[in-house]
Amino acid sequence: MLDVVRRSGVATARATRLRGDAGAATSLSIALLTPMFIVLAFAAFQAALWSHAKTEARVVARDTAALVARSGVPANDAEAAARAILEADTDLRNVVVTATSSNGLVTVAVTADAPGIIVGTSTGLAVTSAVPIEELTP
Repeated sequence: MLDVVRRSGVATARATRLRGDAGAATSLSIALLTPMFIVLAFAAFQAALWSHAKTEARVVARDTAALVARSGVPANDAEAAARAILEADTDLRNVVVTATSSNGLVTVAVTADAPGIIVGTSTGLAVTSAVPIEELTP
């Protein structure tokens, strides 16, 4: 609302605030920004969970490749052990572990589904780790 004030013959306009509308702008801002903040918080938390799942898969893949390359564990046994570890210790689903050995490298690939916070928001992940085979050369 605008009030016209006359002082010394000069008219000036002055905006006055209606009583009771002081918090209306704040309430509207909070009502609009709160859902956006919650969505962003859930998205950040979900991204952290997926990143953690990928890190766990990467660690198991690297350790499995090292077992095959350095300790001489058969690839089939290492695959089964890695799959059992990932299914028991993590939330990963549909875990597939493959270990191959060629050209002096042991390569372990892990694919799985990492679940989301909300049902139906899972994502697939794929991790590959390669370790050189250590052997004595004359």
